[in-house]
Amino acid sequence: MDKHNLSLFLVLLGVAIIPFLARRLRVPSAALEIVYGALLFNFFILHRPEWFELLREIGFIYLMFIAGMELDLRSIRKSGRSAWYVLISLLSFTVTPLLFVLFGQPFFVGVAVAMISAGIVIPVLKESELMKSRLGKDLIGLALTGELLSILVLTFIDAYHHYGPTLNAAFALLKLALLFGLALLVLKLLYLLAWWHPERVSKVMESEDPVEEGIRIIVTVAFAGGILAALAGAEPILGSFLAGMIFSHVFKSKGRFEEKINAVGFGFLIPFFFIGVGSQLDFALLASPATVLGALALTLMVLVSNIYPLLLARPLRLSLLEASGMSILLSAPLSMIVVAGTLGQKMGLLSDEMIGTLILTALLASVIYPSLFRPLGKRIAAEKAP
Repeated sequence: MDKHNLSLFLVLLGVAIIPFLARRLRVPSAALEIVYGALLFNFFILHRPEWFELLREIGFIYLMFIAGMELDLRSIRKSGRSAWYVLISLLSFTVTPLLFVLFGQPFFVGVAVAMISAGIVIPVLKESELMKSRLGKDLIGLALTGELLSILVLTFIDAYHHYGPTLNAAFALLKLALLFGLALLVLKLLYLLAWWHPERVSKVMESEDPVEEGIRIIVTVAFAGGILAALAGAEPILGSFLAGMIFSHVFKSKGRFEEKINAVGFGFLIPFFFIGVGSQLDFALLASPATVLGALALTLMVLVSNIYPLLLARPLRLSLLEASGMSILLSAPLSMIVVAGTLGQKMGLLSDEMIGTLILTALLASVIYPSLFRPLGKRIAAEKAP
C-alpha cells in the first residue's frame, strides 16, 4: 500500500470510528476529530497530501452552508426577544475585543474569543431535554443570532483587511450584498416554479430517488455561494454561509431533505475539515507552558465574554440558575472559534503559535463548559417538571 492510499485509509478510519468514541466519552465529535488530526499528522503522516487540503476546504465550505441553513430568522423574530439576542451578542463583540486591546493583546484574538455558535448548544439541549423549554428556545435563538453576527463581523473584518478604511471596502460589501440579493431573487423564482409543480419538489425533497437530484442541487448551491463571495472579493466560506441562510429562508419546509444534507456533511465532508484543523497543530507548540497557560486564560475569557445573560437575568425573566446555565453553554463555540482562527491565519493576522492556542482553547471550552452545564441542565429540567 503506497503512502497516499495509507493516508487516505487512516483519515477515513478516523471519520468512521470517532463518532462512536465521542458518544461514549460524551464529548463533541468535532473535538475528537481535531485531536485525531493532531495525532495523525504529527506522528504518522508527516506531510499533508494535496487531496487532503482540497477535502478540508470542501468540508469547511459545506460546514458553513449547513450553519447558514440552521438559521431561522422567522422563528427568532417571532420569539419577541430578538432585540435581547442582538444586544447580548453585540455586547460580546464590542466589549471583549476592546478588553483585549486594553491589555495589549491582538484585537482579532478578542474577536475570535467572542464568537458564538449553535453547533454544541443544540445537541446538549437535546440531551438535557430542554429543547422545548423557554430556556432552550432562548439559548437556541441567542446562539443562532450570535452565529449570524459572528459571520457578519468576520465579513467586515475581511473587507477591512483587504481594502482598509476606504470606499473600496464599502463597495466590496455592497457588491457582496447585491450578488446575494440576486441569489435570493433566483431562489424565490425557483420557489414560485416549485409552487406550480409541487410533485417535482416532492420528488426532490422527499423521495428515495437513487440519483439524489436534491443533494446534487444543494451541493451546487453551497459552492455557488462560495464562488459568489470570491467574485465579490470575500472569503468563500462567508458566501456559503449566506447561501445556506438564503436557501433556508426560501425553502421553509425541507422534510427528509435536511436529513440527507446533514448526512452528507457530518457523515463525510465536514470531518475532513476538523481533522485538517488538528493537522495544523504542532505538538512542539502545545508542549510549551506559555501556549497551555494562554489557552487556559482564553478559555476563561470565553466564559467572561458570555456573562451578559447572567447580568441581564432579570429583564430576560430568567432565574439565576437558568442564566448561569445559559452563560456556561454559550461558552462552547467550537466551530466558530476554529472558523475565526482559520480566517485569521489566511489573512495573516495570527501567528502559528496563536493558531495553536486558539484551537486548544476551542477544545478546552467545548469539553469543559458542556460538562459543567449538564448537571445544571438536569436541575433546571427537574425544577420545570410538573
